This record gives sequence, C-alpha cells and structure tokens, in this order.
Amino acid sequence: MSEPIRSFADTIAPVSTAAFFAANWETKPLHISRSQHDFYQQLLTRRDVDRAISSGGLRFPSIQLARGGRFLPAEAFSRNIRSGDDYFTGVPDIDALNAEYQTGATISLPGFHRAWEPLGKLAASIENEFSHAVHTNVYLTPGHTVGFTPHFDTHEVFILQIAGSKRWTIYQPPVLLPHRTQTFDARIYASAKPLLELDLVPGDLLYLPRGFVHGTATPDGFSVHATLGITVYTWVELLTDWAQSCRSSARFRRALPPGFAKNHDIADSLKHDFLQLIRELTQTTDHEAILEAFANRVRSARSMSPPQFDANKTSDGHKAPTATHGVALKSVGSSG
Repeated sequence: MSEPIRSFADTIAPVSTAAFFAANWETKPLHISRSQHDFYQQLLTRRDVDRAISSGGLRFPSIQLARGGRFLPAEAFSRNIRSGDDYFTGVPDIDALNAEYQTGATISLPGFHRAWEPLGKLAASIENEFSHAVHTNVYLTPGHTVGFTPHFDTHEVFILQIAGSKRWTIYQPPVLLPHRTQTFDARIYASAKPLLELDLVPGDLLYLPRGFVHGTATPDGFSVHATLGITVYTWVELLTDWAQSCRSSARFRRALPPGFAKNHDIADSLKHDFLQLIRELTQTTDHEAILEAFANRVRSARSMSPPQFDANKTSDGHKAPTATHGVALKSVGSSG
C-alpha cells in the first residue's frame, strides 16, 4: 500500500526539497521515474475520476471537453435540467460525453481539488508552504490522440501520472519565466527541435518550470494525469504595489507637462523629473509597510483547506444536543 501524499516533500519523493529548489525550481524540468505504479493510489485513482464524472455532480465549467487543442462548447456534452421552477445548468450528458471521449476528445476537470478532498488538502498544504496560489486539474485522454498543441504555461507545472501512459515532448522556453500577461506564439515552434522526449507511466512525476514549451500524445490505451499548478507571485506584483503607494502623494498625482508626448524639447526635463520622483519614492516609502501589506493580501487570498460543514454544530461551535434512545425531543409549533 502506498503512503499518503500530504505535502510537497511527499509529492516529489525521493528527491529532497532542498535538492529540488537548488537544481530545478524555475530553472529546468525534473522527471521522477519511480517504478511504483500505485504511488498516487491514496491521492487519486482512475476509478475515483470515473465515479466523479459518472455522479453528475461536476457541472460545466468544472468538466470540459477538448479536441485538437480547442475546447468544445458546453452544449456538445451537457444539458440544462429543470427541477420545479429551477434549472441546473451544465449538467454532463454522460452518453454524449462518452461518445466524444471514445472518438478522441480529452476530458478536462479544472479545479478538481475543490471536488476531491485528498487533492484539496495537498493543494492547501503546498500553498501554505510556498505562499503561492495552487490549483489542480485532471485530464483523461483516450489512446491514439494528440493532446493540446505545443504551448507554454505561465505557472509552475507538476504532472502526476495516475493511470495509463502519456508521451511528453518538451522544448526550450522562448521566454524565460514568462509573466502570466505574456502569451505564447505557436508559430515559432512549428519546426523546433525537442529538448526532451519521455513517456510518463503511473507513479511518475514531471516538473516543468513556466515557459518550457510542451506537447503531449497518448499513443495507445488511455491516460489519466493530475496537474498541480503553482501560480507564483513575482517581483512584478510586489513592485506594482510599491508603485501604487505613490498615489498618496500629491507630488505624484500632478499631471505630466502639457505636450509631453510630442514636444521633444521637454524630453530632457521630463527624464530629469521622472528620475527625481523615483528617488523620492525610494527614499520616502515605508518599505516594511509595503511588504507587510503585500503579505497580508497573499494570506487573505489563500484558499486553505475548505471548511467542513457540520449540521450538528451550533453557532457557538459546540455540538447540539441529540436525542437518546427512548427519549423523544419535541419542538412546539415546528414542522421541520
């Protein structure tokens, strides 16, 4: 029986976290081949995913279909169901979903950590450790299909191969550590030479720093993998907060000189004033306050472990009294 995976250290074992951060983080891919097909068994199995899809509890957009690198419209595999005066929208049509899958469509389950507790707890643990936002997606791909066309992600990617196998082709990044506002141009990778080609089998892990271009194919059988994505806060976000702090000063709220965009005679003066303002901002900023405010914002956005609902808990946090055998508790005037 595989061990539970509850932390980042568990996820990348047997590689140590120290070795990972020294050699791979934001730098180069890491492939862990474990030869232990049940490594993720207590985290997620193919049957867990099958049951989640079959239950009908996942509704669009938490269940999607993609073919040829493009997502299908929701109406191709879901329907709206009326219940009394209410409508449940995006309910998967399992027959249509299965038909699309059997003819080569990939099933995507974005944000699956919100529906599957073990993944949710792992995502919350890693988010707490990293101070960066974490999400998980699950992908089911039928055999003899090509997945999404080569592209890069603007978040850190950890691929956990759950079942079946998938071939990954990895290319050099055209942009080093792209920001999430920077888009990928597929035309430049039409004939690029791969940096790495490998097959992931159950129990394997692949780490790709953001920016590394990758494409996938499922040669035969099928593939189920979970992607653990880490959307990092960069110096861009921190410096943006720092720059925004200047709004509190009337000096910075003054208008730029009239005609600044076309009058070349004031270019030198504009440059001088700009550099002077930067020096003033650097000297007058309460840097500790900026850092603490940014950290507080990150902490408040953290998804953490989802709170648990307990129908037997009162508003003060205590358990409500329950009836004992042979005793009937009655509430006068209540029919609930």
